[in-house]
Amino acid sequence: MNADMTSVDRGWMIRRARPADAVQLLNILDVVGAEGKYIANDAASWNVADQRRILEGMVDHAQRILVGDYFGAVVGSLEVVRGGLAKNAHTGTVAMAILPSYRGLGIGTGLLQEAHRWAADVGIEKMCLSVFSSNEGAIRLYRKAGYQLEGIRVGQFRVQGELVDELLMACFLNR
Repeated sequence: MNADMTSVDRGWMIRRARPADAVQLLNILDVVGAEGKYIANDAASWNVADQRRILEGMVDHAQRILVGDYFGAVVGSLEVVRGGLAKNAHTGTVAMAILPSYRGLGIGTGLLQEAHRWAADVGIEKMCLSVFSSNEGAIRLYRKAGYQLEGIRVGQFRVQGELVDELLMACFLNR
């Protein structure tokens, strides 16, 4: 795919996050976190100035934040962070969130495809993530993108009052 992957027929595109996206990126974390069932954080844990600094200071081969842009509004985000040690520099850890009204439009698939393209370009061989066992939609998306279950941390989170397993999933690129 290109640096900016577009689905014109659906009105969205995937692009690299910019400092000007900081407010919208934090809003995604706040909204999805407030749902209480999809991500571990209940809200963004930093402020707009911090988010802008992160976006301005990213080292291109170590981290990438992508956004799903729907007619100019940032409605989804995916972050890949490369392993910080020599022994795990071939791995990347993925975190993704999409606003509720924009799920099911293909934005998650687009974010993952572009993340995989970037990761392969910078030499990342394996993408890793964790997901709540109760998040069936995300699990289907990840499996469709080639992720396989690697481990389970039983009862790792309490989600809406219930113990939920943390599924550890991974995808090897270029295999």
